[in-house]
Amino acid sequence: MINNYLNTIGLNALKASKDLSLLNEKKKNKVLIDFYKNLKLKKKDILKANISDVSKAKKKGLGKNLIDRLILNDNKINYIIRSIQEVIKLKDPTQKIISKWKRPNGMIISKYTVPIGVIGVIYESRPNVTSDIAILCFKSGNAVILRGGSEAIHTNKVISECFRKSLKKNKINENCVQLINNTNRKLVDYMLSSMDKFIDVIIPRGGKNLVKKVQTTSNVPTIGHLEGLCHVYIDKYADLNMAKKLPLMLK
Repeated sequence: MINNYLNTIGLNALKASKDLSLLNEKKKNKVLIDFYKNLKLKKKDILKANISDVSKAKKKGLGKNLIDRLILNDNKINYIIRSIQEVIKLKDPTQKIISKWKRPNGMIISKYTVPIGVIGVIYESRPNVTSDIAILCFKSGNAVILRGGSEAIHTNKVISECFRKSLKKNKINENCVQLINNTNRKLVDYMLSSMDKFIDVIIPRGGKNLVKKVQTTSNVPTIGHLEGLCHVYIDKYADLNMAKKLPLMLK
């Protein structure tokens, strides 16, 4: 049953979020280091899974733009690894004092940054997003439930397992990162309508239709954009002919 499957994932994420909130920056970075090492070791498996996903996408007649976003190669995997290394360099954003003040009775009050808890992310065809979301959520102390596009399911499985193995190696709850590996679209509907007791916020990452669906149907708080900015401001000294081309280049 869909509800049992997702409720189990939700309960696991809640427990993992409590474990994750106790981790220090050094331990988090060690997990991220092991993650990119695992990606290097599993590069052939990732590419093999990606070839399978791309082949199925082509057979389904999916659009060229979607397939281009789906494709991974050595350069793209190396870019994923560099992204992880950049996140390792970032300071842990949790447990930072934002403000501090003293009450008339002498009580000192401090406002700290803390993790959100459990984040659900629904995204489309880019498998590199699996890594991006996992590392950012983990570094910020949040457990994450990933629901990627069905067209990238095999690639996403390998990438997410690389992260989970790095968690296991460091004796950290593997459920800090969970991938919904069932492609049934009804799972998305249940995630939006019935997981508010597990998920603190849902973030859609994808096209306008996906973002609109999440924002209009979710019972869970959401963070998302619906429309991009569509304005170009031209300086009086700019090359007007060049400036005319920019809106087309930027969609």
